[in-house]
Amino acid sequence: MEGLYMVIDFTEIVDLLEPIGFIGLMLIWMSFLIGMKFPDWDFKLKIKHRNILTHSPIILWAMIYFYNTRKDAEVFRFSIMGFALAIGLHMIFDFFPRGWARGALIYFPYCKLCLGIKGSKGFIFFTGVYSIFLSIKYSKSYIEIIFLSLIGIYTIVKNTKKEEKFFRPFSFFTVVLLFLSAIKYNEISSSIAFVVHLISEKIKILF
Repeated sequence: MEGLYMVIDFTEIVDLLEPIGFIGLMLIWMSFLIGMKFPDWDFKLKIKHRNILTHSPIILWAMIYFYNTRKDAEVFRFSIMGFALAIGLHMIFDFFPRGWARGALIYFPYCKLCLGIKGSKGFIFFTGVYSIFLSIKYSKSYIEIIFLSLIGIYTIVKNTKKEEKFFRPFSFFTVVLLFLSAIKYNEISSSIAFVVHLISEKIKILF
């Protein structure tokens, strides 16, 4: 039966993530958890749901400005990565609502103006992709990308029942993350090329 089962060696995963450090891992994870909830803080602020104040990169720009004025503070880099990934993933979930009714549209603060269906779709799509881009931009190694991808996939799987969807957000997230990561890191682009080549060779055998 050897070879029929894939055994996950968690010691190898730990060794891969070791360069980030325990503090870095925790900062990314905690920032991610906060970021997943942040867009829905519009309820706590008693403003229209899917308000542009919370469903946009505004808070990320503030974090980036704070980080850029304090280059020595690595803690802020980890926070940006986790928070940006969460905003991106939240927007991906929002991009696939049950229907594009009033509750699914992007509104402006303290008024009844909204972007409309096409505008909201475009804005949510852009915010999702751009936020993931920022998460990757502030990474310093492909190992950090691996950790980010594990967090994202885990969250999608965990929320499948709640969101009543899996394939669409999973595909959206995976394609965007892999594409942007492959541009920055040769290790990831080489791995993708290897997998594609392996699959193509298997397909050739069938024909």
